[in-house]
Amino acid sequence: MATKKIAIPQDEKLENQDFNLFEAIAALDKKDYGYYDRLTTEQQRKFVPFMLIKWLSYVKGSSDVAGYYAMSTEYYANKYFFNENVSKHPKLQWYMLCAASPGKGKQYHQWLPQIKERVSLLKEPAQVKEIKEYFTKIYPKANSEDLTEYSKAFVQEQRKKMHLAEIYPHLKIADIEVLSQTVTDEDITQYEKDRGN
Repeated sequence: MATKKIAIPQDEKLENQDFNLFEAIAALDKKDYGYYDRLTTEQQRKFVPFMLIKWLSYVKGSSDVAGYYAMSTEYYANKYFFNENVSKHPKLQWYMLCAASPGKGKQYHQWLPQIKERVSLLKEPAQVKEIKEYFTKIYPKANSEDLTEYSKAFVQEQRKKMHLAEIYPHLKIADIEVLSQTVTDEDITQYEKDRGN
């Protein structure tokens, strides 16, 4: 006896599946604003917008396309993504991500590495070797000597921020970033002298 195949509607096929990150990235490349609505409730619960920002912003290919994705993701999504009101609305976050995409079809996205969290949060000093490894992943074609110099500059700047965070523990990291741009190393040295250190 022949078995009759029953066609299962696409929505039912997805019913018990996890959220598919790469399917979502492909939907963003197509600027598919309706994708989030087609997810099941379970998939919507597993939707991780931060991961999508990381993947969307880094495109391997021509420098024009890569630059567009990086700047557009920052402008349309990352800038307001973690605002306390926006973060409560994942569908709005999806729209912001779609707005960042140029809608030019499938691109090759790559994971953008991160600096260690404790370094980013100014809890641990940065090390030149680790920062150079980070820069090497992001700029694989860059000159090794240049990357060493950039890494040393980053480490020096991060140490200044750590020092400012220690002096002003009540400030947010964003405020420390602004303060570090206005305060010089000489200012810090003078401050330490004035304090008797």
